[in-house]
Formats: sequence, structure tokens, C-alpha cells
Amino acid sequence: MSSWFLTAILVVFGGHGLTAQSNPFTVAGSVKDTKGNALVGAHVALFRLSETTPAFNTSSAADGRYEFKNIPKATYYLKSFMLGFRPLKADSVVISTTSSPDGVYDVVMTEATLGIQAVDVVSRKQTIEMQNGKLIFNVQNSALSAGSSALDLLRRVPGVSLGQDDQIMLKGSSGLNVMVDGKMTYLSQQQLVQLLKGMNAENINKIEVITTPTAEFDAAGNAGIINFVMKKNTQDGYSLDIRSGVSKGKFWMVNENITGSYRKGRINLFGSIDFNTPHSNFVSTSGNSFFENGQPIIIRRENQNPLKIKFYTYKAGIDWQLSTKHRLSVGYNGYFDDFVKDNAPSLVKRYDATGQLLGSVRSTNYLAEPYHYDATNLSYTYKIDSLGKQLTADAHYISYRNYSDGVLKSSFQDATGTQSAPDERLQSHQPGTISIQSVKMDLVLPYPAVTLKAGVKFAYVTNDNRYSFDSLRDGRFIEASSMSNHFKYNEKISAVYGSGVKKLGKTSLEAGLRLESTVAEGYTVKQAVANSWNYTKLFPSLSIDHELDKNNKLNFSVSRRIDRPTYASLNPVRWYSDQYFFYSGNPYLKPEMAWLFSAGYTLKEKYVLTVSYSRHTNYISKRLVVEPGTNAIVSQIANFDKMERLDVLTSIPISLSPLWELQLTTGTSYTSYPIPLLNGEKTFSKWAASAMLNQQLKLPGGLNFELSLSYYSSELWGIYLKEGIFLAGAGIRKSFYKNKLDVRVSFNDFLGTNRYAGKSLTDYTDYQYYDKPDTRRVGVSVKYHFGGKLQSNQSRRIEEQDRL
Repeated sequence: MSSWFLTAILVVFGGHGLTAQSNPFTVAGSVKDTKGNALVGAHVALFRLSETTPAFNTSSAADGRYEFKNIPKATYYLKSFMLGFRPLKADSVVISTTSSPDGVYDVVMTEATLGIQAVDVVSRKQTIEMQNGKLIFNVQNSALSAGSSALDLLRRVPGVSLGQDDQIMLKGSSGLNVMVDGKMTYLSQQQLVQLLKGMNAENINKIEVITTPTAEFDAAGNAGIINFVMKKNTQDGYSLDIRSGVSKGKFWMVNENITGSYRKGRINLFGSIDFNTPHSNFVSTSGNSFFENGQPIIIRRENQNPLKIKFYTYKAGIDWQLSTKHRLSVGYNGYFDDFVKDNAPSLVKRYDATGQLLGSVRSTNYLAEPYHYDATNLSYTYKIDSLGKQLTADAHYISYRNYSDGVLKSSFQDATGTQSAPDERLQSHQPGTISIQSVKMDLVLPYPAVTLKAGVKFAYVTNDNRYSFDSLRDGRFIEASSMSNHFKYNEKISAVYGSGVKKLGKTSLEAGLRLESTVAEGYTVKQAVANSWNYTKLFPSLSIDHELDKNNKLNFSVSRRIDRPTYASLNPVRWYSDQYFFYSGNPYLKPEMAWLFSAGYTLKEKYVLTVSYSRHTNYISKRLVVEPGTNAIVSQIANFDKMERLDVLTSIPISLSPLWELQLTTGTSYTSYPIPLLNGEKTFSKWAASAMLNQQLKLPGGLNFELSLSYYSSELWGIYLKEGIFLAGAGIRKSFYKNKLDVRVSFNDFLGTNRYAGKSLTDYTDYQYYDKPDTRRVGVSVKYHFGGKLQSNQSRRIEEQDRL
């Protein structure tokens, strides 16, 4: 990075802070243990005399060094803090600028093993917490995680609901972004579901729900952000985790994982390999009616969807502390999803208005869709000074490739079971590629009066998808030209943001403004149809935290958001379930805009009440239409006029005894939006409720038992009115050999009550469905830990991947 560019940034954002100090001085030194080894990440603080709040903070670097520059003249005392250690000398170092304007002050710390053990015994996180406007769901020690996936955990997160095809919605909207360790996953709903099915729940520490993100986050995601925080820690040496698990539902499933890291001096290496077989099967019945030749026809379907999945996940990276101020990180994250729909059988029966059988269609649907995902990241961090000023730069390249091949075979019988028409065979080939290139830069400038943040970003996305359908005619395949096409899409997003954080007594304010400009074009080659989007929008945000006293805290936040259509939603390709039902993209989608408001109250750090309201325009959700000529149901994503949503959530921990703890979470929501009808539209509104009770019991022999019960009432779900569901899960956990061996057994949906059922609210069609997934499973997991604490991946990721 050129020196003139850095100088310009410092002049624009930090000039007044540098000139405000006269005759500054420097304090530096090192933090080591009693053996002379450097301690990395120790917190070092300078306090003014008679004050208990640090005036300046920093952390020790890879070589144990710390430094404070440009410190105003005063008398300070220096303290150091680090988990597992305490200062060798109890007295703090007193520094007076009058007698020693500059100096070196080394700190020696000794291990505090007993102190750590005491904290481990008495400290326990609540299952549900509220921090800085974020709702946090702690799952790191859950016995239910054995044989479970990240998607299974989402079913237990307040405000999250799953519907047909495992579509994820947060507070009534599918416009959400999902992050892993603060980095965007950038996958479409379909691919996100597959990724979460392949992500083992035992790797997850907690789940954060951010309903009103600030300006430093990408503006995408009208429902907010869900962040999966993975298990991690930071200490020198090596570490290795080996885990093996098996579970049983309709199919036997296995999960094998190796995760390790090595840290020495300035270098940190990390990586993991995971193999998972999240096979699934669900049985679906559905039906609808239509008119054919002026006569009503009633359709009844019976479908089975056996899905065989081999999911390989792999990542590796290196963090290199070039010097005290400079750090370079290189990361790679990839997965291969070997997805096969294994000749899913379907039976479609046709009846007349009196219920008399007219005929039937038997089909088998084979679909092989191997997905390849590769993401590389280069990150550079420059610590400008010891006061916390920091500049980061990131570059990303993501490649996503899907090679989809399928065969739909259909045979036709009349009411007597006699063949009534020649068999049909439809063959599909749908290769698609998406590439994302992104660069961004962020600057943080903390001053005593205010902390300033600013950043810029540019992203370029291309999508190329050829899709062809061939029908078998006279022994050979002939292209069905009306169903085959070539779709291209490119998009450029430029963004700049600025924000400030200020503390006023017991009140903390953060205000920000983000500007995003989008230029995009979708082109359907065969019809030479081009759709273009060119818009520039402002996205303000405001967050206020106020501490009434140590037991009562309030939070209020508001932000404007955007939900751009996913690339798959814009692609007009078809995915057939049977002859009378298929999914299709919609190239005419518009971005959805929303205002999100949230208020929260926390009592004694454990009782939580949140109220949120959102108003959306061009609301994006599912719709159903009937294809002229074939009378097939077309399911696709479409824009609705507007949507309003109110949510009230409470979380109450209950301690019945030292051995028995409960967490009760309740939710109430009100949703309203118009649904298109044959003649105009009608606004549908509905109240809904949910309740979750999680119980943890300590049993004799070191066993930990967990029972989770969840209920979700009927609610609006796009074009559908979705029925309510009840879920129950249980698990047992025990550790051996000083917590190095961890054994978990889980029983998910052990009552077999989970299902997805609903009916259409539009008069376009009377379609209704009832899907029964095989979530009733038992799982066993065994994990053994070698060495020290595991390191985490430091690589950062971007927003565009979420719409693959």
C-alpha cells in the first residue's frame, strides 16, 4: 500500500487526534511468563490515577511486545490481564511523565490454575442471552448436538422457522444472511440448506441473531443476520480434534472430522477435513384442481424424495504476524456436495368432480447435482498505533460450479390400470457457474471522545447457466426447445460507509450511513430478453444502549436493509417434481427494501424481552401459478406489494435446583401482506405464537441430560397458510479422561411429530401439501482431543456469496 494513500486516510479520519496531543510520550515493554516465554494477546491497559476505566488499551503481539504511543502527559498506573495468568507482582506499575517521559516496562505473569478451575465450576452461560442488540443462543455444551446438523439447531432458535423444502425464514422473511464466525456464507436458500445440513452441530459454539445490523455490515438481508460462531481458542502449540459419529433415521449416516492447528511465534496454521452423509427422505402428499376442456379435474399426488448426499468440507489457512503492526492472512474454504435424488417415485392420480378415478401417472425422478464451491481470501491488517487505530484490507475470489443432470420417466394408465399413452422420458442437463470477485477496506479510529469507522467495497459477480431438456421420441432424444435456454447475469456493487460510536455516561450511541450502488443485467439468450437494474440507495442505521443500573439495560436500534434476488431465483430454468408440478426462476424480480426496528430490555443479564417491527416493500416470497396448456402448478419466487411484521420475544431462565435448570422462550408475532388473486389482491393478516422449553439436568455419574420441547402455531408463509408443529428432542452427554474424550447420544424428534403442511391462500389454485421429513433420528458421537486449544480461521468473507 502506497504511503501517500495511508497518509491521506490518516489526515482525513485521524488528523485532529494526532495534533490534539502536545509533547506526547511512549510507553512500551513486553509481557512474558515466568519461564521467559512471550504471552500473546495479553490485555495491557493504562489507567489515570483515581480512575477505574482504562484510558488506553492494547494487546501484546506475537513476540509479547506492547506499545503505547502519543500518550498525553499525566500520571498513570499500568495493569495487565490474561485468562489463566496473574501478574507476578501484585502492585501495579506507576508511570509519571514528569520524571520519565519515555520508558520500557516489562510485565511478568504466572499461571493461575486454581483461579481458572474456580471460574469453570461456578460460571455457566445462559442458553439465551442479549448483548448489544444481538440475541445469542449458546449451544456449545448441548447434548442434542450428536448426529445433528446446523440446520437442526436452527429449528430451536427463537424467531426462526422452517417450511416446505426446508426454506428458512427469520421473523416472517426469507431475506436473511448467514455468517460463519462473522464472515458471510453467501449461498442461496437451496445451497444454504445443503451447507447447514453438512455442518455438524458439535462444531458450533453459539448462534447470534442480529435483527438490525449496523452500517459496517453489507446492506443485504431484510430479516437480519444469523451468525454461527464456531468453537475456538488461541494458545501456542498444537491441537488436534478427531470426531466420529453415526446416526440413524430412514438411512444410516456418518460424520468424520479432523480439525487441527499449530501456532508457534508469529505463525499460525489451521485446517480441517469433514466428511458427512446427511441423507434424508421425506414423504409428501399434495393436491389441487383445475379445469380441462371445461370439466373440473382433481389431482392427488404421492411423492417420496430419497436424497443421498456425500458432503466433503475442507479448509486451511495461515496467519502470519509480519511484525507488531502488520499481519497477513491467507485462507481457503471449499466443499463438494455429491447430491443425488435417488429415483424418487411419484404417483399422480386424476379424478373427476364426483371422485371417480380417471387415470394416473407414475414417475421416477433421478437427479444428480454435484456442487463445487471454492473460496480464497487474502487479508491484511495494519495496526496504526497502540491506541487501537487499525486498517484492514480484504480480497476474495469465489467460484461455484453446479453440474445438474436428471431424468424424469413417466408412464400413463387409465382407471383400469391399462397403459393409456406411450411412456415419456425427459432428460435435463443444467451446468451453471458463478464467480465472485470482491475487494474491501475498513478503517477504525478510536478516540477518547468517539470511535470512528469507515470503509469501501467493490464486488463483481457473473452467472452463466445453460439448461437443456430433451424428450425421448422414436428411440432418440430431441431437444424440447421451449424449455431450453441460456441465462447470463452480471452484477457490480460499489459501497462506502461511515459510522461513529460515542459513550455519554451510561448511554452508548452508534450511528452510521452506508451508500450502495448496484448495476446488474440478466440476459435470456434464446428470446434475446434483457432485464437491467441500476439503482443507488442510502442505508442509515442507529443503535442506542442505555444502562439504567447494573441490573437493567435497554437497547433500541433501527436500520434500512435490502434483499436482492438470488441468482437462482432470477434464472428461468425449471426443476420438475412431476408432470404437473415444477419450480421455476423469475427474471423479473425486483429488490426488496425494508426498515427494521428493534427494542430490547435485559434484567439481571438473563431475563430478556425484545420487540421488533419491520416494514417491507416489494416483499419477496413464494407464489403459485398455473401454466396455460399443461395445467401444471408453477412454484416460483415473486414480489408482493408490501409486508408488515411485529414480533415480541421473551426469554426466562428458571433454576429449580443446582442440578435442574430450565430456559423458557416465548414468541408472539403479527404478519400482514397482500396476496394476488384472479381479480385484484387481498390483504391477509395473522397472529402466531411459539414456545420453547429447554431443560438441563445433572445426573449421577457425571451425566448431563437435556430435553428440548418446541411448539409453533399456524402462520402465514408466502402464498401459504402453514400449519403448526410440535418438536421434541433429548440428549445425554458425558466426558472422560479430564474432558479429553466427549461422548454424546441424541434423540431428535423422538415423538415423530415434525411435518410441513399448508394450503394455498390464492384463488389461482387450491394447492395443498403435507410433507413428512425423516427427522426422527438417534445419533451417537465420540470426540477425542489431543494437544492444546484449537485455533480458529481468521479469513473474512463477503455478502455476494449469500445469493449463489
